[in-house]
Amino acid sequence: MRKGPLALILVLAGMCSAMATEAPLSVGQLVERQQAGQAPLLLDVRHADEYSDGHIAGALNIPVEQLASRAGVLGVPRDSEIVVYCVAGRRAARAQETLESLGYSHVRVLEGSLNAWREQHLPLSH
Repeated sequence: MRKGPLALILVLAGMCSAMATEAPLSVGQLVERQQAGQAPLLLDVRHADEYSDGHIAGALNIPVEQLASRAGVLGVPRDSEIVVYCVAGRRAARAQETLESLGYSHVRVLEGSLNAWREQHLPLSH
């Protein structure tokens, strides 16, 4: 029996949804959760010199290039929520993929990353 194009589309759609990543977390949502004392693990995946120039309070710093070998430092269960950010989002997206490949199931990118944080004139720690 020959399967038509609709069957192929349904199979591909199912594959995409199975590989779907968590939706980004907005800066506003993060601030609300921080203020409520319910902040997720926040992971800054920029280089150490960038981190020391200013980071979101409470963020752990592991450069994206080191993440696969240093993920054990996170110290959280693999089903814990982790929010990753960098400057604009490219490294954060790579970090999300890396963490998911290591079995972390609830990884989100901070929408707009640090650029969005700065645009809202929110404080940085040094």
